[in-house]
Amino acid sequence: MIRRLKSLDINWQRIWIRLGILVVAALALTFFLEYRYFINDFGRAWAFMLERPLVFLYNSLLMFLILLLFAGIFIKPFTGVGVVAGIVMGLTYAHINKFVLRGTPLLPEDIQLASEASAMSKFIDWDSLVRLVLAIILTLILVQLLNYLTRHWWQPTKDEQREIRWLTRLAGKGWWRRKHLSIRIIMILVALLGFVTLTDFARHHTGQRYEDIPWLKSQFVAWNQVRNYDYNGFILGFLYNWSKFNLAVPDGYSAERMNEIAKKYQALKKSDAERTSLNEVDYNLVIILNESFYDPEIIADYYPHEGGEIIPNTRRLMEQYPSGYMYSTDYGGGTANIEFEVLTGLSNYWANTVPYTDLIPRIGEVPAVGNYTKDFGYQTTAIHPFNGGMYKRNIALANEGFDTFITELEMDFTESDGASQYINDRSAYNQVLKTLRDNKKKQAIALVTMQNHTPYDQIIYDQHQFKALGLEGMEWETLVVETYFDLLHHSDYYLGEFVSELETMNEKTVVLFFGDHSPGIFYKVNDNEDKAVRDLARLTPYFVYANFDLPKVSLPTTTPNCLTNTLYDVLNVAKPDYFYLLDRICTETPILAPSYFGEEAPFQSTELSEYELLNYDALGGKKYWH
Repeated sequence: MIRRLKSLDINWQRIWIRLGILVVAALALTFFLEYRYFINDFGRAWAFMLERPLVFLYNSLLMFLILLLFAGIFIKPFTGVGVVAGIVMGLTYAHINKFVLRGTPLLPEDIQLASEASAMSKFIDWDSLVRLVLAIILTLILVQLLNYLTRHWWQPTKDEQREIRWLTRLAGKGWWRRKHLSIRIIMILVALLGFVTLTDFARHHTGQRYEDIPWLKSQFVAWNQVRNYDYNGFILGFLYNWSKFNLAVPDGYSAERMNEIAKKYQALKKSDAERTSLNEVDYNLVIILNESFYDPEIIADYYPHEGGEIIPNTRRLMEQYPSGYMYSTDYGGGTANIEFEVLTGLSNYWANTVPYTDLIPRIGEVPAVGNYTKDFGYQTTAIHPFNGGMYKRNIALANEGFDTFITELEMDFTESDGASQYINDRSAYNQVLKTLRDNKKKQAIALVTMQNHTPYDQIIYDQHQFKALGLEGMEWETLVVETYFDLLHHSDYYLGEFVSELETMNEKTVVLFFGDHSPGIFYKVNDNEDKAVRDLARLTPYFVYANFDLPKVSLPTTTPNCLTNTLYDVLNVAKPDYFYLLDRICTETPILAPSYFGEEAPFQSTELSEYELLNYDALGGKKYWH
């Protein structure tokens, strides 16, 4: 057998031609990948290649190894190139759709949402999807044409034909017949081993805000993935985020340290004896995350309008009840992350992932409003007028202690506004009212609405009540902004209806209402060079309403992790022991978001270090505290 292998007459010319094709294809596909990453901007892709040549070539090397792998799998030389090109088209299509909506690149955790394709289909631009499918089909047709035109290049010599017949007899009949088994296995192994080895530094990193890569004249940027991808290319940027499925262990984490922290704040809780236990109160708790609810008056200098007040009911409620503005950790998206922070009091600052999909489904019970209120006789219900599997809420909310989850399939009210594809806020609020009326036990309800969700580039109402000014000659932008203003106005109207109904009820009810983020349409603000202006795109209104007397106080501007703590403080009710740590955090670091600090990091006080340890303990550690 060894003599047979040694006697094989290798056609080096053919091998060099194949390698040359793979090299050219790798360079072309890498450039195409960057072109698509920069939203089809040829100039930016060209600048990336010229200004960061080492990074571009390293991404091309990784692309070459991917092509080598597929060349070892498929028979014909151009087939592997075509398959990889199709994969690149699909990934970049997903990236562009996400980036346009949320301003962030495609991340590994987004691939997990593939199981929720039926839910995601409502966000798809079907015209662009059809173009994508046609492009992939045309690519595969071109591949077959190239294989046919170059078939004479690859005809084996007589000696090779004999060798291939011998190898086929060894392999037996089946898929490997007519293939050069030994060479292909070597190609696959070299490709896999090379890719794993050359990407180890990207997949296993320290997670620091900045991490220099001197031999590539670049650096990884943990806090800003747009910049990270801009610096390191799509492939390295994507692989860098792969490690986020495993949380890094913070310095000082141990059972002893966590027990020490727990005792410290348990003692503070015991000393705060004047608070009322939830056992003793007789009111319901309702937490409302209103999708993309924003106050346009904040940015009236940049997006003026005519037609009157857009959210009059919200403004009235904010004047009468404890209220303030939340600094959203996201812009134009990230609802599940904000929902996670509000319901748990934990922060996504260090994990910087999607806890609902990456962490909570596999760690079991987590500290949250649902689990806490159940211990005091509350019946817990989550309501979301959309697909329950979206962001794996059906698993995450159960682990947060919500025993009942009402989705669009279980809702008794499913009205939509005009041409909108989403269940409106009136229906969502009516479902809350029904839940309150149908149950004798005290209720803890978490509602996440859908009415104001993107897209906005369609006519939902017969006419626009509010006219955007200063957008002359920008037809698409005008349509988007005016449609959003109309949605917001109707959402505010339904909020007024909801509060009016609560006023007529005998049962006492407290409502924490907040907008999760602004829509991703205010480019003049979000893309502004002035950070103070950019921050305006992050501020959303929140207030605490009750159909009984509450003290009117101004509430602080905080990130979502502090909102429930603020609610407990307004009500002066007993709260979980770790919320006494939150008292310190929400005072000294009320805003905990990468976008707020930019290239700086917050001062790492003792309390902030303890909070980081708490977050790790709850989400990725041994749960020593709980």
